Amino acid sequence: MPDFDYDGYVDIDVDDFIRACNSREIDEVIDELVKGGYIKSSQVIHESQMTIPEQIFQEALQKLDGKWNQLTKEEEEIITIISKRF
Repeated sequence: MPDFDYDGYVDIDVDDFIRACNSREIDEVIDELVKGGYIKSSQVIHESQMTIPEQIFQEALQKLDGKWNQLTKEEEEIITIISKRF
């Protein structure tokens, strides 16, 4: 993890901490957030491994996550039918 020079107690801003991390350290932070239950592993997107259409599709799925009660009955049925194919 990044090093910060300080004498005594220092309140480090989250943005400063993240900016000081390299990509491996960012991955470690994300892994800890998943392990701690703060985010779902399904929410972690490794964009470098996805095509643009796949990224757009994943973003659309994320927008639907947890919003089942805001869907119409027909929309819910369509999504259920699609999911049963897999």
